Amino acid sequence: MTNSPSTASADETHEKISRHRTPDQILGPYFPTGHRPALQADLTSLAGGEGHAQGETIEVTGKILNLDGEPVRGVPITIWQANTFGRYTHPNDRNPAPLDPHFVGCIGIRSDNDGAYRIKTVKPGAYPAGPDWTRPPHIHF
Repeated sequence: MTNSPSTASADETHEKISRHRTPDQILGPYFPTGHRPALQADLTSLAGGEGHAQGETIEVTGKILNLDGEPVRGVPITIWQANTFGRYTHPNDRNPAPLDPHFVGCIGIRSDNDGAYRIKTVKPGAYPAGPDWTRPPHIHF
């Protein structure tokens, strides 16, 4: 018996993937009551405004699938993050890092018909979260 290269199609390989539900997590951090996410997919500039956020511009993409691997369309997604300096546009953020007047700190989008989403943002900065702890750059979904 000889070994031969796999001839499984992409669809057959796709079907063999074991999928698990994304685990629940605690909610937070919280944005102020009454805060509404901007309904746009670009965090680098205010709709109708002039200027662009400081920092390295990045694109983040993803796809929402059900447990059968099928795309889920129209899923509301709220995304928020700190700016390139590690500061949130939030009244409770006591980080002395500067605010960026052109950075949109929180947006709301929906997945498309293929379950995909795409945002334009800046690489978020790390920020102090305690006397001996710095949170690494991250984006909340």
